[in-house]
Amino acid sequence: MNNAGLEWNNVAYSVRQGFWMTSKMLVQNISIRVPGNSVVGLIGPNGAGKTTTIKLAAGLIQPESGNVYINSIPASEARARAAIGLLTEAQYVYPYLKLSEWLTMMAGLSGMKNPQIDQRINELLDQVELKDRANQMMKSLSKGQLQRAGIAQALLHNPDILILDEPMSGLDPYWRYKITQMILDLKVSGKTILFSSHILADVEKLCDEIVLIKSGQVIWSGSLTKMPRRIKGYEVICRAKNAGDLLPILGEVDLQRLSETEWSFTIGADHKQSIMEKIAASPAS
Repeated sequence: MNNAGLEWNNVAYSVRQGFWMTSKMLVQNISIRVPGNSVVGLIGPNGAGKTTTIKLAAGLIQPESGNVYINSIPASEARARAAIGLLTEAQYVYPYLKLSEWLTMMAGLSGMKNPQIDQRINELLDQVELKDRANQMMKSLSKGQLQRAGIAQALLHNPDILILDEPMSGLDPYWRYKITQMILDLKVSGKTILFSSHILADVEKLCDEIVLIKSGQVIWSGSLTKMPRRIKGYEVICRAKNAGDLLPILGEVDLQRLSETEWSFTIGADHKQSIMEKIAASPAS
């Protein structure tokens, strides 16, 4: 086994739910390799098992069977987890801490020491353009600002491996571009990166390989250039404060909330043109 990167070996994980506490398998027979100094994208529909796979990689949960390794060390060991920087899809932040206080706490938990902490926080806040928000309470930051703060905390201790769950979530087009460039720069610097995304365009720009997960199983992995393409439908990501603002335009679609202002829905390939025409004709467009 190459000693760099991430590896899942025939991993399964389930949860118990409902009145009878029946077992529901979230991932099964997962075998994935993320080589050192590479970028791998984890893609799949909502509920496919992407976040569970990421939690297993970060050592946040333990597999029922199989093994997960970080640089050939079991992910359950603290010395293995020290090598990773993690951005979760749903971040927990302390609402009454200032941004600088939260980052200082996270840096300390990562094993960093002052004065290195202050210097690194200043560098990263400058990079994500949040220096003027350093003394602002976390609860007053917008979704996009919190996402950028989360990316900064994942980079604090300059980890060799980055695990990013939906890193573009809640970002406007400017910051989607900026974070894409940041990930490309990290790739050039030799970092190992695993990230999940709903947006295939992001994956195409950034990834050496992709892993496609559906119903908790890997159904395809490899280079995007080798991926068979037969478009059966599209997943559409849109923004609105309320679902009710979208339904008059889109009609009867099954909207899934991604964040406070982001929604997704799927359409058949034959409906793409009509949906695009409705959106273009809408006063809200």
